[in-house]
Amino acid sequence: MPTAYHRRMQDDAEAIRIRFEAAARMAREAGDLTLRRFQVRIREGEIKHDGTVVTIADREAESLLREAITREFPEDAILGEEFGETTGTTAFRWVLDPIDGTASFVHGVPLYGTLVAVERQDAGGPRSVVGVIYMPGLREMVAAADGLGCLHAPGPGRLARPARVSRTASLAEATLVTTSVDYFAKHDRQGVFLEAVSRFQYSRGWSDCYAHVLVATGRADVCIEPTLAPWDAAPLPVIMREAGGMYSGWDGRETAHAPDGVSSNGLLHAEVLALLGSGSA
Repeated sequence: MPTAYHRRMQDDAEAIRIRFEAAARMAREAGDLTLRRFQVRIREGEIKHDGTVVTIADREAESLLREAITREFPEDAILGEEFGETTGTTAFRWVLDPIDGTASFVHGVPLYGTLVAVERQDAGGPRSVVGVIYMPGLREMVAAADGLGCLHAPGPGRLARPARVSRTASLAEATLVTTSVDYFAKHDRQGVFLEAVSRFQYSRGWSDCYAHVLVATGRADVCIEPTLAPWDAAPLPVIMREAGGMYSGWDGRETAHAPDGVSSNGLLHAEVLALLGSGSA
């Protein structure tokens, strides 16, 4: 006879599955909404108080996501880049970044994504249990949920398949990706970047969330970022975990709430963390 614990675990699994299916659908709908303004009046935008660019499309897409979540999961909390946080009464919180890679968006480059994640509040803090990255300009998606695997939908006319990280076991044979070199300079971490470049076979600036998509699907081996907000990183722990890799802050904690982040195929993770520690010392 099932115990109360087993019933709760079954209920949690079903709650996660339902939110996983909804998150993938919502991310696609919100991402496709941004295409109405993509490559239209390129580089037109407003300036936020912190100096970053925000477009009308950011707000439109986050509004769509919030309305859908409130309609389908009215008791869940929501944290979004554009409109902040609303509280809830369940253990679940949705974390939203309507356009991750705004610089790509306003320059007409399709390497931007719509990020939707769900965190569950556990004893140790929030744990990412659902993560979706949808690239509207490429029609590409990776989506994962705790215990349900990670799927990669490459684009129109191509079947979704399990996403798996690479098996590269040596930095000397590995490909490193990051969003932008200037982020390292702005945070006085140039030494980290230069040391990393010297150790990897290749280093490329395939930017923002797409860099992590490449790691999750085995096309790159490591992504390091010197600065991240929770909405930038919220989908990554579960995506990497379910794809066979790892995501952590530079301090090694598997959390989206560190100020920096590393995605890897897992085999290289400890060596990369050691490299980051020595380079930032």
